[in-house]
Amino acid sequence: MKHRAVLNFLFLIAALVLIGCGVYTFSGSSLPNHLKTVELPLFANNSLEPGVAEDLTQELNREIVSGNLLRVVNDNGDAVIRGTVVAYSNDPYAYGTVSDREVDIDQYIVNISADVSFFDNKRSQAIYEGTVRGEGIYDFKNETEDHGKQRAINDLVERILQRSVQSW
Repeated sequence: MKHRAVLNFLFLIAALVLIGCGVYTFSGSSLPNHLKTVELPLFANNSLEPGVAEDLTQELNREIVSGNLLRVVNDNGDAVIRGTVVAYSNDPYAYGTVSDREVDIDQYIVNISADVSFFDNKRSQAIYEGTVRGEGIYDFKNETEDHGKQRAINDLVERILQRSVQSW
């Protein structure tokens, strides 16, 4: 009997936790009701890193769709997100020492900056305009720059969404 009471208590706690947490989605966000669709043209690339704008646009598209934020359309969207990648860098981030006179780079950081605008086509007004920066740190000894680049793109997408679509 005591064992059954403990199980019932644990079940109750688990149910309360699940109910309290709920499912996190932005479909119930406070975006204006008139915004249902968004255009997402390919970002321009003014950096020296080939392919970064395509990768960024693809990841941003994936996050908007998977987060049920807005429906992505090719044209005549209620809103449009435009952007230009303006900078890409891959710089030493953390150093270690090999000897008294020798320093070794342990980590690098990829920084990507983009000028972004989120424009409400229905009301002909900018919702967000600004420069957004993402960063990705990677372990130079075990990972490649591509790992840092992907982390920077993911970070940049998250920040773009926070400043534009999710800021509502």
